[in-house]
Parts: sequence; structure tokens; C-alpha cells
Amino acid sequence: MKFDYNIEVNSFLNKIYEHKVYEIAYENNLYNIDAKVLKDRFDLLKNTKIYLGSDMHEFIVNLIPKDKDGYYFRCEIANYHNYSVPRIYDYKGEPIKNTNYNRYGVQLWESHMNELLIEDIESKFNQADFIYFIDNNLLSIVDKINDYIKSRRDKEKIVIKFEDKNEILDIVKSLILNGSLDLSYAEFLIDMDKLRDEMIKFSTPFHMYNEFDKLEDDTLYCLDNFCKYNSLDLFDALINEKGFKFINGVGLVKE
Repeated sequence: MKFDYNIEVNSFLNKIYEHKVYEIAYENNLYNIDAKVLKDRFDLLKNTKIYLGSDMHEFIVNLIPKDKDGYYFRCEIANYHNYSVPRIYDYKGEPIKNTNYNRYGVQLWESHMNELLIEDIESKFNQADFIYFIDNNLLSIVDKINDYIKSRRDKEKIVIKFEDKNEILDIVKSLILNGSLDLSYAEFLIDMDKLRDEMIKFSTPFHMYNEFDKLEDDTLYCLDNFCKYNSLDLFDALINEKGFKFINGVGLVKE
């Protein structure tokens, strides 16, 4: 497969600008809107300053074609920058059985080509082109914006199902232990001062190992011994402090 590197870089930039539109729309709750309403939000989107930070590097790398196409795409990056290319396919596109390049060497080359691609994209990424993208594409991606926001909301939605309020503490503990709730919820449940006091009694060197390390390493022990809520208090705390809503027949829900 042949690639025109400059065209591909511009294509990547457009996909990044499109993703930025999705993120801005999500942050401003522009959900379930039609083209007519969205048109009134052009200025909001265009006046939002955008940046290409390191958080987008994985997004860029994931845009690179996979397998053989990915190899040929990186060959174009190498040719553009006058770098050598490891020969792992012959002129027919078949894998070379006795290549001089080992797997580790090829992985290093791929990683370096990824970095060059990111640098090229960063050098061309700018606010003016983002605005140009919005002017020419926004109305055609309204459905994609709505789909993105719905999908992201669904992923971030937390549901704590229960039939009896007295079960809530045990249910939340199990959700933390199986990874359905992140460790911040364990910190919310735990009396960290009491945990720290116990560790002091055992002369724990806090410059090397603190109560947060203990919570991560021995979560079940900490939940069983230092929880500051009973089930009924936890029900109120999740609503008042964590933004959950009680839905009858469902449980506690956080959008």
C-alpha cells in the first residue's frame, strides 16, 4: 500500500480537530442538538482554545494503520525524514524469513517513527485550521457529536444496584474490590487518619510507605477495618457528597 505522507498528516489533523470538537461539545453539554441549534454554537466552538498535549499522543498512534499497512506507512515517515528502513517485506509484500532485523530493533524503529509523526503533527496543529475545519465540517458531524457524548456518558455512568439500603456498604466494597469503582471511592469510605494512626503504632516509615500505599496494597483489610460509614450513612453521603441520585427500582445512579 502506498501513502502520500503530507496528505496523511493532514488527514490525521482533521481527525484530531474532529475529536476536539467532540470534547468541547461534551464539556459544554451540547447533547441531542440538531444542525440548526448547533449552528448557533459555532462561536462557542471556534473561540475555545485548543491544545495538542501529550494526552493526545496515544490517540495519534492509534490512527496509524495496523500490521503490514502500518509498516509501509512508517516507511513513508522514514523516507520523508531521510531515515533508514528495516526490510521485513520483499518486493511482493511477503515477509522476509531471514531478515537481519530482530523484533526488538523493529519495535524501536516503529516507536521512533511514531515520535517523528507526532512532531510533524504538532508543528502543523493550529487554531486557524481548527476554525477552518469547523466552518467546513461541523454540520455534517452533528450525529457523530451526539453519538460521542452518549457513548461517553454511558461509560462514565455509575449504577449501584441494591434492594435494601442496609446492603449498600457491602455492595460498594465489592464494587471497589472488583474494579467497578476506582480507588478514590475507597479513600472516600476509609477514615485515613485512623489508618495512619495504626501504621504509626507499627512504626511504619512514612517517607517510604504511607497510608495511601497501604490502601492500594491491602484494600480489603482497610475497608473492613477503617470504614467510617454504615450503609445508611453511606447512602446519604453518596447523594450529598458524590452527586448520586436515588432512582426507585434501580438504585443509586451517577451520570
